[in-house]
Amino acid sequence: MQDRKIKHVFGPVPSRRLGYSLGIDVVPFKVCSFDCIYCQLGNTTNKTILIKEYFPIDEIISDVKSKLQESIRIDYLTLSGSGERKRQI
Repeated sequence: MQDRKIKHVFGPVPSRRLGYSLGIDVVPFKVCSFDCIYCQLGNTTNKTILIKEYFPIDEIISDVKSKLQESIRIDYLTLSGSGERKRQI
């Protein structure tokens, strides 16, 4: 694999329920079907229910493979959207 920045994968994040979960962002920042008043990231900037490929699947798979090559414990892969979190771990 070539050295490039991993953009779509974060973690692993420790979870009491899942053990160590590797997060995979499949939706861009603040694209969401909700506009929750309690969202830590503020108002949704792209409120939509449109289902589409926001990022090339090959790019996401490449990021996951790169992260899995590291010597880290991963119990689960969790698909998420950046509308729900932005902090990189």
